[in-house]
Amino acid sequence: MPAISVVIPTHGGAGRLPETLAALDTAPAPPGGAEVIVVDDGSPEPIPRQLAVGRAHPVRILRHEPNRGRAFAANRGIEAASGRVILVLDDDMSLAPAALAGHLAAHPEGADPSAVVGRIVPSEAHFTGRFGRFLAAEEERRRRRLLAATDDVPFEACLTGHFSAPRETLLAVGGYDERFDRYGFEDIDLAWRLARAGVRLRYRDDLSAVHRSEHAASFDVHCRRHREAGRMAVRFAAGRDDPELERVLRVRSGRPAGRPTPYRVVIATSQALVRTLPGPLRDGLLALARLKVRAWEWVAPDRLLHAGYHVVRDMHYAAGIADERAARRG
Repeated sequence: MPAISVVIPTHGGAGRLPETLAALDTAPAPPGGAEVIVVDDGSPEPIPRQLAVGRAHPVRILRHEPNRGRAFAANRGIEAASGRVILVLDDDMSLAPAALAGHLAAHPEGADPSAVVGRIVPSEAHFTGRFGRFLAAEEERRRRRLLAATDDVPFEACLTGHFSAPRETLLAVGGYDERFDRYGFEDIDLAWRLARAGVRLRYRDDLSAVHRSEHAASFDVHCRRHREAGRMAVRFAAGRDDPELERVLRVRSGRPAGRPTPYRVVIATSQALVRTLPGPLRDGLLALARLKVRAWEWVAPDRLLHAGYHVVRDMHYAAGIADERAARRG
């Protein structure tokens, strides 16, 4: 029985997985060994079985239909895993060779359970253009925040594209919540429940993975995902009267936390406008906002352009909140 199981949820990842698996092939087997479980979440074209052949660590490919979302796929991998420790890895992450054994060593047997967030390094080949570089800068700001809270990571900073925890710890809190069937918040929800169960969230900067995102240079894709995240935020907040959640999710107020600076006033005002407009007008406003920001990429200084990215992204998040509320009323 392997000591650590790498769970890789994927949808349409046949082109991404060879590089992800090749990186794992370079990782020395940790004490007790490792296995890799790829969970094909209803990809239009099934993940080829030959990807599992000839690997340094045994690879299993599980498939289900239809597409159910990352939370559902990750749970299937965790359930099927044999390892004492689970390492959840996105299908576009290249794990550093030492990180596999490092994640196992971060969870010694008999220790109090904890969850470990590994470092994510944006790939210079993928995070290109002004928007890609903006995302890379955001990741570096997130890293600095994590470094300041290494042994007490805030739940909202706990992304699980490169993340490990004991299998029994994940099962004890119910794994990922499968209501999250679109992009966003399945990992923050899991971290919130782990923290409430007394599990320490930790950050390890020395355990790294390179993120080879196919969408890192696409502002339109980013906005579409944040609109989906707004829908998932409503599901996250449902039935939970928690001020900390409202601070993070802003489902009710739309207002960023902190004193009302001009920037926060713009965010709150734009969110309020998006939430009140009827569907077709809302979509038209969002399209116009994206177009304007893309035009700014030619002339605006970084500070102004980055503020524009933030505001327009937040408008899409607010639209997702309105979408989900309308769906629930309907």
